Amino acid sequence: MLHNLSCTASFLVLAVGLLASGSAWAQLASDSTAAQRAQEACRSEVSKFEEAIGFIRRSQGNQAAADLKEKLLPAKLESEILFKEGYCGLARHIREKKLR
Repeated sequence: MLHNLSCTASFLVLAVGLLASGSAWAQLASDSTAAQRAQEACRSEVSKFEEAIGFIRRSQGNQAAADLKEKLLPAKLESEILFKEGYCGLARHIREKKLR
């Protein structure tokens, strides 16, 4: 009888642990989805800046677009921000500098 209680208690502890970890996995999946959405929004914001530069490229030429982009967002700074903070950092920089 004591062995059966011990086995039952162990099973209940295991079951509760599995349920808790399932809940943790659901939370992680939810957090991951939210992070992906945020990342997509940031990429979209950066893309709008690139589209504006593309408009300049089509209307004024490659050199004018390159000069404007380098003036507004130097390539070295863009690389540093992307490396350190990703697209959301770059989107934040574009917003702060009112480049969009």
